[in-house]
Amino acid sequence: MQNADAKTANIHDVVIVGAGAAGIGMAMALKNIPSLHYTILERERIGESFRGWPAQTKFITPSFNSNSFGLADLNAVDASSSPAKFSGSEHLSGSQYAEYLSFIADSAKLDVMCGVEVQDVYPGQLGGFRLFTEQGEINTRFLIWACGEYQFPDLEPFTGGKLCLHYAQVDDWSKLQSGHYSVIGGYESAIDAAFNLLKQGHSVRLLIRQPTWDTPEISDPSLVLSPYSRERLRLIEASDKLEIVSQADIVEVSKKTANGFRIHAADGRHWDTIEPPVLGTGFMSGGGARQIAHLWQWGNNGHVKLSEIDESTITPGLFLIGPQVRQNKLIYCFIYKFRQRFAAIASEISHRLMIDSVTANDSENAWGPFGNTECCEDCEC
Repeated sequence: MQNADAKTANIHDVVIVGAGAAGIGMAMALKNIPSLHYTILERERIGESFRGWPAQTKFITPSFNSNSFGLADLNAVDASSSPAKFSGSEHLSGSQYAEYLSFIADSAKLDVMCGVEVQDVYPGQLGGFRLFTEQGEINTRFLIWACGEYQFPDLEPFTGGKLCLHYAQVDDWSKLQSGHYSVIGGYESAIDAAFNLLKQGHSVRLLIRQPTWDTPEISDPSLVLSPYSRERLRLIEASDKLEIVSQADIVEVSKKTANGFRIHAADGRHWDTIEPPVLGTGFMSGGGARQIAHLWQWGNNGHVKLSEIDESTITPGLFLIGPQVRQNKLIYCFIYKFRQRFAAIASEISHRLMIDSVTANDSENAWGPFGNTECCEDCEC
């Protein structure tokens, strides 16, 4: 790992932008391709998005060291490693996971340039890409965008949203002053916010459109509340300090003339609160891909349209990895999902560079049954 502090006009085969789980995992898939010249550009530190999580936030997907039985840890970005073994935790904090990523990068001697912010990207006249940074221009044949989504919260999901406190703007729930909080949202971040606010002794009003935990016909954890969050919800739902309001389609938050805020629902109901409402309503569709929005084709749902190998449909050589990836109806927003895409991209790049792709394919089946595309959807196994 290195800090970039000198002007450079580097030329690379592949540049990965972002050193989170996707960026580090993708580099692990590329590093064994013979003679491939790659680098990772990170504007802050390895795992910076995870370091920005609230101190109390834990991974909802459990980590477990089952490598010796051919089954990779759900949160691993290198099949031979285990975040659980590294941290001694089943549900890692953001800072623990960032340290795990740093450990992987250091152990594998990955080429990571920290402190490099990509300010603009343009396709080169003869192919490839020109990346502009404060340290100078960087050129690459292929560009892999791995900027994630946590650093791109949706701060205005409705009118007056900017009056609220977004989940991603909280670094420690214990720092919030005592009071009654209204949390807007019914998915993972909203439940986590409610749980931690109650744990700190606050009272909470949880405003949800519809429960995300009472839909047994849906099995995709990207669409329903995780077991970890459901378990914690059961621990708090009987509390006299928690009020759950269903069918609350929030359309506006306004500032009251005296003090406090008013939360407005589409059906005319409203709720008043002294403290800023807490937004557990998610992140911008497309996340970090919006930094180079002109290089993607965008769907009506706000997500990037991609080829079968996660390549931009309008900019050849540009690939997207991480939680923003969508393929047909499949949502790759968990690490154990989007890591399945690494080997295919590595194989495609090695093929276009006319490098023997055998090495690139070595890790194609490394993720065990989670990479089995023939497994039936919504199976009961």
